[in-house]
Amino acid sequence: MSLVRIFNGVVNALNGKPWEDGFDLSPRGLPRSFIAVAAYIPLGLIAARAAVKYNDNTASMPYGPIVITLGLIALTFPLIAYVLCMLFDKMDRFRPWVIVRNWTFLFAYALIAASLGLYLLGMLPFFPAYVVALTLYICTLAIDVRLAWRIAGFDWMGAVFAGILISAATMMVLSLVISQNIT
Repeated sequence: MSLVRIFNGVVNALNGKPWEDGFDLSPRGLPRSFIAVAAYIPLGLIAARAAVKYNDNTASMPYGPIVITLGLIALTFPLIAYVLCMLFDKMDRFRPWVIVRNWTFLFAYALIAASLGLYLLGMLPFFPAYVVALTLYICTLAIDVRLAWRIAGFDWMGAVFAGILISAATMMVLSLVISQNIT
């Protein structure tokens, strides 16, 4: 399965066009989509390194806790999706929703990492890189709402609820890690 085909599927899913041909929706496609989740980790490390560089260029970065935190954040979505699909009797939509969301967020996080990577390379000041990254991160809520509506088949209010719940769970994991002073 090519990344170009997956990217076209992501664009179609977000634009309301037929998206099914862009993804492997078979039972084998679900574990394969977690390749995208594994790719979130190095992309997140780029963002973390940019934050460390901006705050204190001499500080070392605690890679282990950051990797664990990024992994926990990435895995909150499948858990929330499973619970929502079970509660709202949409288990037939669970696998496509997770597959499409995993690949969609890979591309979103790649754009965030590209922006902050330009800062790390000295090609862009921190503030514009941060604004682009923050804007893209905030757009992930809209992406979650759109995918819950289009892929999981929730009505509009259900999709908004799902998007907010997914974002809140992600923020809860992050704030728990920060409050425990793990990083």
